Amino acid sequence: MAPTILFLALATAAPATELQTELWQVTPGAAAKRWAAPPQPAANTRAVVLIPGLHFHPLRPVKAVKPELRHWQQPKSELVKALAKDFDVFAFAYSQTVSLDDVAQSPGLRTFVAELRKAGYTEIVLVGHSAGGIIGRQFADQNPDAGVTKVIAVASPFAGAELATLNVGYPKAQAPFVKSLTPEARKAAAGASAFNKEIEFACVVCKVKRLESDGVVNLRSQWPEELQKLGVPAVLAAVSHTEAMDEAESTKTIHALATGKLARWSDEEVTNARKVLFGETVTRNSFMRRPAK
Repeated sequence: MAPTILFLALATAAPATELQTELWQVTPGAAAKRWAAPPQPAANTRAVVLIPGLHFHPLRPVKAVKPELRHWQQPKSELVKALAKDFDVFAFAYSQTVSLDDVAQSPGLRTFVAELRKAGYTEIVLVGHSAGGIIGRQFADQNPDAGVTKVIAVASPFAGAELATLNVGYPKAQAPFVKSLTPEARKAAAGASAFNKEIEFACVVCKVKRLESDGVVNLRSQWPEELQKLGVPAVLAAVSHTEAMDEAESTKTIHALATGKLARWSDEEVTNARKVLFGETVTRNSFMRRPAK
């Protein structure tokens, strides 16, 4: 390529995507506000950080570039009200123009968690919905000393989602994020990490009647074999993917997992859970073993 043509090509190429992240303090307080480290240590030593997943913006693609709060991250949501009984609640948000793996490795999330730890929070729980659960798991896995004490993944497609293979319904700006949710991408990103047992971990597996999924993510993707081998506990919630962070019973489940002690399951417990989850008999929360101690 001639130097002049090369210069023009570089000059007109799309600029590199910059990941924008934000952290809001949701409670205590009547309204969510951008968080700044307090001059004095926080009165409460327990913090929970809510991490959202994919949010399509087919009509207003510019919104995919800016971090935004979801309705279930707001102070008046049922989930926040439940968690606020025991935690200071924070909401993490990010632009959805890069892969979820890039979000998990972003300086933004790492900085926010470090600042929470410096503020005096000795318990930091990451609660992620859908792709947010994968982000939380990856962050804690890759940053074991960051200060995260627990990860709760809700309806998360750890083994990918077939819907992500479709090339319609989302703007080009979100393509990297959507494509990182395909089964092929998740298989390529899967590591051999044993996940630090000092960091508690649980999956909330969502399901709707007569389907082996929550309407979006297959059951076996929400609790894949790799997590079963690690003894990661799973709790069943009879709720759809889109309602998982709103429905009364599932919010109670998330609260119980956030406040309770999560021990890794034995092989027998995993086998029993597989029979219930992947078999014919399905009862809401019927295999929530190891109650809080």
